[in-house]
Amino acid sequence: MQIGCCWFDVSRKTLSNLINDTSWKMSAVEFSVLEMLVKHRGKVISIQELLQGMPVEKRKVEILTESIERISFYLEKRYASLIERVDDQGYVLHNKPSVKSGELSSTPFRSISKKHYSILVAQILLLIVLIYSFFEPAVDIKPENKHVVTTQSGTLSYFPSFTSEEQELAYLYQSNHFIESIETCSVTMWRQIFLSVSSDNPENGVISIALRNDTGGKAEMKTLKIVPIDGQWNFINLAWLKKVGICD
Repeated sequence: MQIGCCWFDVSRKTLSNLINDTSWKMSAVEFSVLEMLVKHRGKVISIQELLQGMPVEKRKVEILTESIERISFYLEKRYASLIERVDDQGYVLHNKPSVKSGELSSTPFRSISKKHYSILVAQILLLIVLIYSFFEPAVDIKPENKHVVTTQSGTLSYFPSFTSEEQELAYLYQSNHFIESIETCSVTMWRQIFLSVSSDNPENGVISIALRNDTGGKAEMKTLKIVPIDGQWNFINLAWLKKVGICD
């Protein structure tokens, strides 16, 4: 069943993005929540009903809320409104995205979770990279966390961005694996690669990648958002790099 830009495969318990061709293996909680919303699409499902469908040991409101946030995030911004929280009632899965006139809050500073904060930091980083691609600075900016990666077609700069030392340590293996995979490319047109993740836990951290290259005095940019299939990022290999356009 299609939900926005994604395909929900009930038999495989996956949610696949039809735009960037990535697939997310859902947890038992996430699958049970989305399955119930799909079965009653267009109708409000109470929080208690959703909790009853979850594994017994996971029946907590905060776990339910986090699961719905992750599902909405994977649906991407333009389709996130398909899942709506109805105050004092529960949640509903719409057939079409809705735009609310009161969506912009009159109180700009609201409390956000640690996960949302990490996602916000990642998005700000990508925005800075995009702005930098249009406005060349007067001086050469040299980020501290820079790695030079050597491929058969030359060298490129890799900039991993982490919100803390703990997060950097948690993703040390994954970051090194990403570098080693890029080194297998025979040809790559990108000269700079920026990477960030949305969580301190490799099992559920969304990967954001920005690619940049200068051609004829003009900057070319490409961004990717990936929900990893496994916590070790073993799905990243030469074939995958070619598929998403990092390698030619």
